[in-house]
Amino acid sequence: MSPTGVAEYYIRQPLIKPLGEAKDQGEIFAGLAKRCGFELAYSTKEEYVRQSCDMTPGVREAGGFEYMKKHGVWHDKNAKPNFGFYEAKVDVSGDGVILDEKTGVYWNYKKAGVSKAEAKSKGYLGVEGAKKAYVAQNIEGTPRKAYPPNTSFIKSGLLDFYSDNFASKGFPAFPTYTPIPEHQKMGKDDLHLTTYKVAVHTHSRTAHCKWLSEIKHDNPAWINAKTAAARGIKDGDTIKVSNELGEITTTAHVTEGIIPGIIAISHHLGRQHSGIYGSGKRSPTPGGAAADPDAKNMWWNKHGTHPNSIIPNSSDPISGGQRWMDTVVRVAKV
Repeated sequence: MSPTGVAEYYIRQPLIKPLGEAKDQGEIFAGLAKRCGFELAYSTKEEYVRQSCDMTPGVREAGGFEYMKKHGVWHDKNAKPNFGFYEAKVDVSGDGVILDEKTGVYWNYKKAGVSKAEAKSKGYLGVEGAKKAYVAQNIEGTPRKAYPPNTSFIKSGLLDFYSDNFASKGFPAFPTYTPIPEHQKMGKDDLHLTTYKVAVHTHSRTAHCKWLSEIKHDNPAWINAKTAAARGIKDGDTIKVSNELGEITTTAHVTEGIIPGIIAISHHLGRQHSGIYGSGKRSPTPGGAAADPDAKNMWWNKHGTHPNSIIPNSSDPISGGQRWMDTVVRVAKV
């Protein structure tokens, strides 16, 4: 979708052919389906994309798959922008429609299931179900479609920066930088611990996959050369990372690929129990990967160190998300 609301269609084409026995996942899905005893509506990824182009109005008339292969993109040049739909004028003369002066919202109190007296006393924000009875927003004296607000600040359809929801809970009403308390109390030798992802694994869930762990089976701690030198740490040294929750022991990867004052450990590896390939331990249940004939070919004996044990279980006060990047630690050579 473009900024004007006009649909745009693109096709992504490979720059090179798959190397070796590698295949596009679309080919894999079709092959798996066939082996499971049923067939999909397509047998190859190209056939799937071709059908998609031929079924899409506009793209089909422009030449379908062959057009998209040649041009890469298509959109209707005669289509009118749709970005101003919220400005549409609305008739607010319907039975039960009233104006809430505080929010500038026209809403139907009858549809909300309350009396006019209750609607007037409680207001749009005070009546449960009022949002479903939204009709329009009074914008500079004109009822327009706009957006149903969930705060007393009028939703104009433009960028709204003020939040009285935040203000009512003691948070800044405007976008504001709020210092992280733990960072404000950091000592001279403290560092920020962060985590990161690598392209090989999915969170901590794929360490048991033998081919993936063969590629990436260790997660040394990245540390800047300047930060490492101040602590007498060299590349490959064993280090201890600790805070009030405990400590972990891992290997230092000294690099200029991370800024000073930071230590970063990916969260993919180091689980205590992740199968023979992910943790070097047999599954506690019968069978498992330990019975895999390939297990005897596993040449690596490192399985990483997971940082979760020293990352506090604390959430952001507004979003509720885990604060992965706020942990303060101390780092020393073992």
